[in-house]
Amino acid sequence: MYLPLSSLPSQRLESGARRTTEAVQDALTDGLKACGLSREVVAEELSRLTGHDISVHTLNNWAAPSKEDRPTPLQFLAALIEITGSPALAEAALRGTGYKLLTPDQVPLYELGRITAEDKARAKRKRELWDRIG
Repeated sequence: MYLPLSSLPSQRLESGARRTTEAVQDALTDGLKACGLSREVVAEELSRLTGHDISVHTLNNWAAPSKEDRPTPLQFLAALIEITGSPALAEAALRGTGYKLLTPDQVPLYELGRITAEDKARAKRKRELWDRIG
């Protein structure tokens, strides 16, 4: 069974609303510069971590503004973040979606907040039940 195209939630967005090509390229370029490693080293480490043969030329194509037809494949996102130390590439790819990326340091804070919210909801439910009991 297929849904009519008009029923997709994405239909509320304008065409091109999720274009992140330039933002992703900029984030990759900035991450490569800021990490302090040569692109050759990044390509070697990317190849090692992913098991794919990634050349420095491929990496350069992903970062080049003139190479819109060569986007950074999503399958390499985690490795690039690990190598460069910058989550900016993922943040750029998610831009405008409302989704947020947590750094490893932020995960415990998120977990604590989630547990606290659950505790408050449980306490409220517990009070309601005690009120019903009398």
